[in-house]
Amino acid sequence: MDDAWVAIIVGLVLLALIALPIAAIIISLLTRRKLRKQLAALNANQSFTPDALQQLRVSDLAPLAQAIQQVETRTAKLEAALKAHAIEIAEETTATERPLAPAIALPVPRPAPTQPEEAPQFSPPPVAPPTASAQGPAAPRAVQAQRIESVIGRRLLGWAAVVLILFATAFFLKYAFDNRWIGELGRVTIGVIAGVTLTALGFRYYSRGWSIFSQILTAGGVVLLYLSVYAAFGYYHLASQKAAFIYLIILVAEAAALALLYEAPAIAVMALIGGFLAPILMRSDRDQYRSLFGYIAVLDVGALALLGHWLGLGSLAFAGTHLLFWLWYEDSYHPRKLWAVMIFQAAVFSIFLIAHLARRLIRPQPSGFAPAWISSPRSFFTTLEDLGLLLLNPFVFFATSYHLLDPDHHDWMGVFTVIMALIYAGAAKLLIDRSAHPRREGLLMIGIAITFVTLAIPVQLHSNWITIAWAVQAVVMIWAGIEIKSKPLQITALALFVLALGRLLLWDTPLADRGRFTPVLNKYFLSSMAVVVCLLAAALLAQKLGESRQAVARRFTLLILLVTIATLWFVMSVETFTYFLGRANAMRLLDDRRHELWLGQMALSVLWSIYAAALMAIGFVRRSAAIRWSALGLFALTVFKVMLIDIAVLQQLYRIIAFFVLGLLLLVVAWAYHRAFRARESST
Repeated sequence: MDDAWVAIIVGLVLLALIALPIAAIIISLLTRRKLRKQLAALNANQSFTPDALQQLRVSDLAPLAQAIQQVETRTAKLEAALKAHAIEIAEETTATERPLAPAIALPVPRPAPTQPEEAPQFSPPPVAPPTASAQGPAAPRAVQAQRIESVIGRRLLGWAAVVLILFATAFFLKYAFDNRWIGELGRVTIGVIAGVTLTALGFRYYSRGWSIFSQILTAGGVVLLYLSVYAAFGYYHLASQKAAFIYLIILVAEAAALALLYEAPAIAVMALIGGFLAPILMRSDRDQYRSLFGYIAVLDVGALALLGHWLGLGSLAFAGTHLLFWLWYEDSYHPRKLWAVMIFQAAVFSIFLIAHLARRLIRPQPSGFAPAWISSPRSFFTTLEDLGLLLLNPFVFFATSYHLLDPDHHDWMGVFTVIMALIYAGAAKLLIDRSAHPRREGLLMIGIAITFVTLAIPVQLHSNWITIAWAVQAVVMIWAGIEIKSKPLQITALALFVLALGRLLLWDTPLADRGRFTPVLNKYFLSSMAVVVCLLAAALLAQKLGESRQAVARRFTLLILLVTIATLWFVMSVETFTYFLGRANAMRLLDDRRHELWLGQMALSVLWSIYAAALMAIGFVRRSAAIRWSALGLFALTVFKVMLIDIAVLQQLYRIIAFFVLGLLLLVVAWAYHRAFRARESST
């Protein structure tokens, strides 16, 4: 019996030793959970009710109640003072804003009497200093690590999972197909069911707020549906081309709708890629080019209008359109399809131009290029994409049209180029007049228009007329730049002059034997003098009109003047030397050839001396130091030529003539300098 009681007591003790710690753990967990809830409610300011506050100690709330009472006293005094001065007080107090201390019904000590100007003294409870783990760069690093982990876990792993599942499905289906487990119709059905299932799951998770995961599932479903339709038409011939094409159009429209619903650029890009792949995958032996062109145009309109302006979408549509066109061109183009092709190219060009103008006129943005960069990188790249498409679209269209039309319609290509210039000039005017911001796009369109005018000259004209037309265009642009005080137009005019001079030097100048010709009255000299006259006119415009209106810097005028002097010297030198070179090559005897070459060298020295003296005279008359310095430089060049070349090459008589003419002209110039500076010294 005693043993039984001992066993019972020992068992109760063991049970207590086991049960009591478990009960203590459970009670502590429940207590900690309750305390956490109360602290969370207090932090959220949602549990300041009388019932909740009654559970707290009065000693803890006494300082807070005292401070509230003091604030109420001061508020009552301020309200009385405001009413005494006839200032109305808005009744804004609500049930939650009424005094809290009386509703608690706690014993609150009466405040000590204070002066009206004295603020209530309230000492908040001491706050524990932050621990070392919460200080320094540890917290930002932890946040950055969490963000990276979120990107990897939610995005990269999700996309990798979809890709792996697609590969696994493809391998399984291939294995099943090889073993003839599934027939052709069953294979397509499995693909359609899988695509619809993934798309439906994507919509379900989107409704739950899982935006990234829903995009991943939807993208995988769209890919499977594209491949299923392609397999039904291309491999197994279960559907006709027309039916498969209609299915693909429906898929593209659904993908676009889902992209708009989810606000997912990834789905939009996938829908666009699938749309451009559809004609490639659905290719047949018949060339239905009209349907193809209409389909591409509709796809471009959808990409630019229905899918919204997401980054990269316009570039993808532009690249896909022209890639698909040139693939068709290599396989199926024939000259009898020319006008259908031209209508299609004009439609694509118009779609992209009108889309850009519509975005700028309907949704204006802040002007300038730098603010887009400063505001956000996305805005910067969007602006860069817009400007790139605006610049590429006209020149791709022009190059394609020129390639197609030039063999049979060359005489009209200059008119076509001018029409392109007029289109962009009108678009620039529309953009500048009706939009609040776009100087950037307007100036770019003006530059495109000027480029087309410049291109029209070599397209329509030939030989030296190209150089003359570019020089005349540069003069007109100099005048326009001065009139509207536009530095970009003036710089563009200089670029056109450089283009004209480059063509004059590299193409128009006869570097080989010209044969015997009439001096001055020949194509090269007259066309070159037209360029010189244009340069001189530009210099006079810059000096007379530009400097008076403070629209042109003096350095600009000086640069054009020096280029004019150098161009005239070069043209006269080429004309003189090639004349005697042609005469020398026409001679049969060696002595006669040598005699003509000596005459040519002497004529060059005399010509340079006379030209330098004329420049010096003009410099004195116009009181232009730049012209006088140019004359001195040309005199120095002539002296070097006479001393280094003429002494060694010329006969005695020709050498005497060259030295005498140069010396006489230098003496006259020295006398003119003495007279001019002596008159200046006497006047001072």
